[in-house]
Amino acid sequence: MSTTETGGATDPAGTGASPTAGVLAATRRLGVHAALFTQAVADRIGLASTDVECLEILVEAGRLSAGELAAATGLTSGAATRMLDRLEQAGFVRRTADPADRRRVLVDPVGERVAAATAHFDALARAIDDAIARYDGAQLETIRGYLETTLSVTRSETARLRRGPGAGEDGTEDVAGSFVAPVAGADRGRLVFTSAAPAVDLRGDPMLGDLVRATFAGATPRVRARAGVVTIHYGRFSWLDWRARIADSKLEISAHWRRDRARIVLNGAIPWDIELRGGASTLDGDLRAVRLASFLITGGASRISLRLPEPQGLVVVRVTGGMSDLALVRPAGSAARLRLRGGASRVTLDGQRVTGVGNVVLASEGAEAAASRYEIEVEGGASRLTVTTAEE
Repeated sequence: MSTTETGGATDPAGTGASPTAGVLAATRRLGVHAALFTQAVADRIGLASTDVECLEILVEAGRLSAGELAAATGLTSGAATRMLDRLEQAGFVRRTADPADRRRVLVDPVGERVAAATAHFDALARAIDDAIARYDGAQLETIRGYLETTLSVTRSETARLRRGPGAGEDGTEDVAGSFVAPVAGADRGRLVFTSAAPAVDLRGDPMLGDLVRATFAGATPRVRARAGVVTIHYGRFSWLDWRARIADSKLEISAHWRRDRARIVLNGAIPWDIELRGGASTLDGDLRAVRLASFLITGGASRISLRLPEPQGLVVVRVTGGMSDLALVRPAGSAARLRLRGGASRVTLDGQRVTGVGNVVLASEGAEAAASRYEIEVEGGASRLTVTTAEE
């Protein structure tokens, strides 16, 4: 039996096509026919194919802002608005104002209407389930790994194409609304803001196939992802604007502080070190699905609100530079010790309260002996500093 070498792989049958080439060709055909199936569903329910893709994204996410949907679908803001107009008129989605920011529009799928569209995809899923029943668990795990890898790479390449020419091969890329980085074998993640940041929303997703996904509103940062390290740099915030916001100044500062936002979703399956080197306007984080190794912020913040996961070992949370309001919520039963240098108007840890202090150490019951605990260090002072458990 002769063998043929093609693209570095062996072709035992001598057909001239390697196994890898066959897999890639089948993947391309799958992509084409998936698009054709989506178009067939769209024709059946009287929508455009992009409308159906939008519904699929919404069903997976549950709720997104209009801007996030535009970034996810690659549509311009005008095209996304027209798409949402069609979907809302047909009863598939509902638009509401974000109660936290009335200028931001949230989009929710309408369950009973969306079910009419997703029923076709459910039928396809059942047919595929029947077709792959012959594979054993190990084979299915291999298939799943291949599909997740292909999905991650496809997302990354899609984002690169949307940015146009000029994206660097070293992982440095200009971001126009969204950024996706594949895991690429990383077993640990590090997120670093190398400059002052606007309003930041941090989340974790244990089912995320990528290393990180990010969407940006307003200012466009510079993003790099390499070897598990993701760096984000904003280049146009002035120091005076930043300090005015931190000090709760009544001066009218630059309007971009009010509209610039960053939403970051981290892979929850690997440990993360998170660092904000230039501070942040506001920081809201739900890190309960993140394996948090450390959290550092220098340069201060107007407001920080974090929901923390169960600590694994000693987890340091260090904040320097001063802030107006710092609130940390950890799981019930987890230990914490707080060291404050610089004073605060009001400090609370698990019901222990002190005011007007300069240097203080507070600890939860049993924290000194706990192998797994939060070591919280705050320097520069705070107006209000609260560390509680989810129970409280």
